[in-house]
Amino acid sequence: MVGGNWQQTQGLLKQIDAGGDEFIAGVNMNGNTYCLNRDPTMTVHSTDPIPWNLLPGALKYYSCGPYSCWGVNSADQIYVMKGVTPSSCMGSNTWQNIPGALSMIEVSTDGSVYGVNDAGNVYRRDGTTASNPAGTVWIQLNISGKSKHVSYDLGVLWVIRQDNSIQACHQTPQNKKK
Repeated sequence: MVGGNWQQTQGLLKQIDAGGDEFIAGVNMNGNTYCLNRDPTMTVHSTDPIPWNLLPGALKYYSCGPYSCWGVNSADQIYVMKGVTPSSCMGSNTWQNIPGALSMIEVSTDGSVYGVNDAGNVYRRDGTTASNPAGTVWIQLNISGKSKHVSYDLGVLWVIRQDNSIQACHQTPQNKKK
């Protein structure tokens, strides 16, 4: 979005996330995972070459927050990338496997992590902080009906249910230390 108008840019992604602190991340059709640091995100024009950073491994879904990025691979295994900063979206460049299985995962601008499993259940990762980006435990949320996608920000969990209806749930993040 440049000056209120959409402009096509370089790259081919099947999933994109404008998370973190003004950087972009996504996955292409081959499962290659990319991110773009904040400086190019804020200054690249549609005709400039885009300096995408290729991360190791293969994922089907990737989402970033202020201090970590989370991904899910084709086997629904969950991974976190720690040490993410606006100038280094690749963080530690090392994945940590997190117990559990999700078909998609989403990280909000405050670092909250939510996901959906293949049965349509919604989960929140509790205990995520800047000092403990991996958090401590998955909590299943009581959402009516089966879900297929979630997005959380500013205290609202947006849920796309399997019947394609949209539900807005007002959440109080239990995993944030004040």
